[in-house]
Amino acid sequence: MNTDDSHAFAGERRRKPAATAHAPRRAVWPWVLLALFVLALLLAASGAALLLALADGAREGVNVTIDGERWGHFELDRASWPLAFAGVALALLVMMVVVPCAVLLALVAAAVGIGVALLALLVVAAVALSPLWLIVLVLWLILRRRPRGAATMQT
Repeated sequence: MNTDDSHAFAGERRRKPAATAHAPRRAVWPWVLLALFVLALLLAASGAALLLALADGAREGVNVTIDGERWGHFELDRASWPLAFAGVALALLVMMVVVPCAVLLALVAAAVGIGVALLALLVVAAVALSPLWLIVLVLWLILRRRPRGAATMQT
C-alpha cells in the first residue's frame, strides 16, 4: 500500500509544486519617481537652453546709451548657464508643487463651503419641522407594537 491508495493522503497529491508559486512583485514607484526626476531635469535643461537662445536673439540690434556713453555688452557666457538652469528648475518646481497645492486648497475650501451650507440648511429644516416631531413621536408611541412579554404584568 502506498500514498496513492489511501484517502488520508489525498490532500498531498493535490498540492501545487513550489515552482508554480507566484514570485513577489517588485516595487514600481521608485522607478516612476526616478523617471519623473530625470524628465524634470531634461525639461529644466531644455528650458535653460531656450531661455538663453531667446535672450541671445533679443540682444540683436539693442544699443543702450546712457548720458552719451554706450553701456554694456550683453554677452552670455558659460556663467549664465547655471543661473538659467536654476531659474527654469525653480519655475518647474513652482509649477509642479505650488500650483497643484493651490488648486487642492481651492477645492477643499469649496467643499467646506458647500458642507457648511448644507449643514445650515439641515439645521433650518430641523427647526422649521420641529413641531411635527412631537406629533410623529406621539403617533409612534400609540401605534407601535409592544412585545407580548412586556404588555402584561404578573404578580
